[in-house]
Amino acid sequence: MTKALSRSLMSALVFAQMLSCKGEPRTKTTETIPIRVRAARVQQGDIMDYLTFNGVTLYQKKENIRANVTGYISWLPFKLGSNIRAGQTFATVRTKEQDALAEAIKIDSTLAKLSGPISIASNGTGVITVLNVQKNDYVAEGDILATIAQPKSLVVQVNVPYEYEDDIDIGTTCEIILQNEKSIMAKISAVLPVMDAVPQSQQFLIELPNEDLPENLNVQVKTLYREHKNVLTVPRSALQTNELLTDFWVLKIQEDSLAIKERVGIGLRNDSLVEIVSGNLRLRDWVVTEGSYQMQDSTKVSVDTP
Repeated sequence: MTKALSRSLMSALVFAQMLSCKGEPRTKTTETIPIRVRAARVQQGDIMDYLTFNGVTLYQKKENIRANVTGYISWLPFKLGSNIRAGQTFATVRTKEQDALAEAIKIDSTLAKLSGPISIASNGTGVITVLNVQKNDYVAEGDILATIAQPKSLVVQVNVPYEYEDDIDIGTTCEIILQNEKSIMAKISAVLPVMDAVPQSQQFLIELPNEDLPENLNVQVKTLYREHKNVLTVPRSALQTNELLTDFWVLKIQEDSLAIKERVGIGLRNDSLVEIVSGNLRLRDWVVTEGSYQMQDSTKVSVDTP
C-alpha cells in the first residue's frame, strides 16, 4: 500500500513538472532587417565650382525714325516687327500746303511737282520694335515715328556683385543658359564703369551678334570660379551634416552590409560632387547615396548598386 502511494506521488510530481515546462514561454530570436540603400564609389578626378549670375538680353544700337515735316501720314507699309533697310522709304507725309496747291495747280501746272507726298527714309537697318503712328495720323516735324533695333547689336547684360570683381573680366568664358535649357558659349566683351548703388553690382556685357533672341529675355550666365584636379570626390547626395553645417560625414559601407559613419573634411562643392580633403575614405570605397536619412552608425544595410 505504501509502495503504491509512493508511485502515485512520484507520477503526480512528474506530470506537474511536465505541465510547468509546457507553460514556460519560448525565447524567439529576432534578426535585424537590413535597410535598403543605394550606394556609389569614391572617385578620383577633377571638380569645378561655378558662379551663376542673372542676365538680360538687350539691343545696344537703336535708331529713331523722325518726321522731317509737319503733315499727315499718307502711306505706311510697315508693321511692328517688320524688317527695314537703311535708306528705304518708311512712310510718306502730305502737308497742308500741298493740299492748298490743288487749286493752284489748275492754273499753273508747273506747281504739280510740288504736290507729291514727302518721303521719310529709314536711317538704320534692323527690326521695327516701336511703331508710334499709322496711316492718316498727324505728325509734327521731329516726332519719333518708329524705333529700329539692330539685331547684330544684341548683348547680354550681366550684373556681377563687386566681391567677384577679380574673378570676371573681359575675355572670361561664360555659358549662357536660356529658359528652354539651351546654352550658348560666349565671352565677356565689355565692362561698364558704373556700380549699381543698392545691390553693389557692376554691369558686364556679352556680345551675341549671331544669335536670334528677343530683347528683355532673362537668362543665367555661368562661369568657372575654381577648379581642383585629381582629387577624391563623392556624390553630393552622400554628404551629411549637422544643423550648424560644422560637422560633415558619410556612411561608408563595410563588408557589403554595414554602414559606418565616417567624418570627413570637404573642399570644393558643386551641384553633383563634393571634394574630400580628409577622413578615412579611400578610392573605390562604397558610400551610401540614398536611403540614409536619420540612419544610425553601424546600421545593417542591403545595397542596390547602380
